Amino acid sequence: MELNDNRKESMSSSEENHKKDNEERQMSTSNSLVESAVGEFARKGGFDDLRAKGKPIKIEDGDVLTGIMKNANYQPAWIELRKEIAAEIKRLLECADLNSIPEEELEGINQKIMKYNRIVPNQLLQKGLVSKINLHTAYEKWE
Repeated sequence: MELNDNRKESMSSSEENHKKDNEERQMSTSNSLVESAVGEFARKGGFDDLRAKGKPIKIEDGDVLTGIMKNANYQPAWIELRKEIAAEIKRLLECADLNSIPEEELEGINQKIMKYNRIVPNQLLQKGLVSKINLHTAYEKWE
């Protein structure tokens, strides 16, 4: 009885090792495919026209991804939309009379705010809609 148990244990251990070997081979194959694709792209000159080619990447305090995106002058769509909304609210506040602001302009800003709230990466960053009454306080939140 004990002999059969040992055979079962060695068989299952052997099967596990075989499964791990297959997984490692698959990962190795996919890594080599990516490396070869990147290498071919580089040989064809795909990286030759980069703006900062040959210069070190300056990474400021914070996480690496944010530093690289900042150096590349890239901003996610939700940040660009936030700036656009803030600019539109500021433009409306510069009007002499807030009561003369057409409802269509407020509705357009609110449509952008709803879009912003859908694409922002964290629910805590979502913001409320604007009206003639809360325009000043809304601008402070959007700055």
